[in-house]
Amino acid sequence: MNKRFSFLSPHPKEISGLLEPAILKRLQKEKRGQGFGKDYKPFLTVRDVPSRGRVHRRPALTHNRVAHLLSDLELAAFLLFDWQATVNDIREQFPLNPEVTTEIAKRLGIKHPSYRGVLQVMTTDLLVDFQVNGQHSCQAVSVKYADDLEDERTIEKLELERRYWEGEGIPWYIFTEHEVPVTSLKNVRWLAPHMHSYDLSDAERVQVFERISQALDASGEEKLAVPLKELDTIFNLSLGAHLQYFRHLAAQNAFQWDIHNQLHTNLKARDISISEYWLAKDIEYVHA
Repeated sequence: MNKRFSFLSPHPKEISGLLEPAILKRLQKEKRGQGFGKDYKPFLTVRDVPSRGRVHRRPALTHNRVAHLLSDLELAAFLLFDWQATVNDIREQFPLNPEVTTEIAKRLGIKHPSYRGVLQVMTTDLLVDFQVNGQHSCQAVSVKYADDLEDERTIEKLELERRYWEGEGIPWYIFTEHEVPVTSLKNVRWLAPHMHSYDLSDAERVQVFERISQALDASGEEKLAVPLKELDTIFNLSLGAHLQYFRHLAAQNAFQWDIHNQLHTNLKARDISISEYWLAKDIEYVHA
């Protein structure tokens, strides 16, 4: 990558004088925006900023790290990349070098993002790494709702972001809700609300995961609901209890299927694959 990614050393005085100590701490001491895979630390987390709609913390198939996603649309975009076999890393809330973005803003005559006179570090929602036929490539993705693109100030900030990545030689594009395939979107909407529907202990998590896994393995061509209903009867639980457990664990990445092409209403037991991380008990469970 371009050496300008390495901006976490102390900034020149004209930059550091405009940044709050808390922001510099994130960039330097906490090493936000550094690392790859499971070691990466996003510059912003769900606790750092207000968000439009729900925020999500979700374990990733790609690296088994809990990703911090600031809207339902970011979650949808993240899942689309996370399910692609050619993707080998996704870094969310990636900070842009403020030295570079301030230079670009001056050159274009655009006001750089700031709050009460304090320079703000710009971020890109997703930085996605691909590996295809032994060749590495990278894409920067800004996730925005389509109606936000009607705002002139939003367009200015997106232009700063676009110019930044152009300078890095990395393709950049905008992802809106119109880029989400219908089937994928329906599946995401079915899963996402159940991310925090339970807060299972380690023992409960293992028990529920193992009995659903065994039931699915023994059911083959049965529709997904059939073995789950049987579990409700066996364990004397209310009808639909194990379907709710399934949705919760699938949202937590324990169970997967081809969300792009198979709608959840049509799933059979054989369509479900089980996370290798969960099988190896090397999981990142997100507590409510």
